[in-house]
Amino acid sequence: MRLSCLFVLLCSNTLFNWIAQAQTPATPPIIRCEEDVTCTHQFVDGQKFKILTTDGAVIAVALRSNGHYVRADISVTNLAQRTVDVLPSEMTLQMDSPKSKVLAFVSPEQIAKSAEHRAGWANALNSMGAGMATQQATTQTSSSGSVNGSGTVNSTNSDGTYSNGTYNTNGTYSGSSTSTTSSPDYAAQARARQQISERRAAVAALETNLAQTTLRANTVMSGKTVRGYVYFQCDKHADTLHLTIPIAGTMYVFPFKMMKQ
Repeated sequence: MRLSCLFVLLCSNTLFNWIAQAQTPATPPIIRCEEDVTCTHQFVDGQKFKILTTDGAVIAVALRSNGHYVRADISVTNLAQRTVDVLPSEMTLQMDSPKSKVLAFVSPEQIAKSAEHRAGWANALNSMGAGMATQQATTQTSSSGSVNGSGTVNSTNSDGTYSNGTYNTNGTYSGSSTSTTSSPDYAAQARARQQISERRAAVAALETNLAQTTLRANTVMSGKTVRGYVYFQCDKHADTLHLTIPIAGTMYVFPFKMMKQ
């Protein structure tokens, strides 16, 4: 009886451990791009690219901040004999110093929407200011002439007597007046329309650029390469950070020291 109980207990523990192991997700392998034989760097137009070469892929990464976003320039070449998925929304950017902080992924649609919002507010203020702008015109007039006249003066004195006399007047006069009128400032309105047009063109150009250069989710065939920009939130205090790129179950980690622009 005791042996049977012991056998049941051992079997139960084995089954429990097997179930626990099956439910525990396996830790994905991590390959960190350190400066060695497998990870090199190259400067292109002042921008540092880190290039990691493994059996399955060649990954090149550069980071740059413009004050609004951190832009990762990423290239992935698939060296495996199978297809791999490259998913920008699953990439993460972690600030390491001066403090630890996750910098969120930003989609190109969010960037375009933010630019449209800023341009819309600026255009509204431009239109309002131009509509209220006036220009003033000052007009000054002057006049001059002469006065000639004569006549008779009769008066009664205090003692009851009367007196009379004549007068002659000769003289000149001059004067001036100033008047100010206001009218719409058509030049300011034209400048505002030009600025509004330029902002709209800039937003349209940004949207076109994002569509052409952003790295989208791709299934990469063997021997093929994808490249594009991935954007993250920016922290102006960031000093060191690392970008993690998951591909085919492996986490590729690229540490960087932020280059101030």
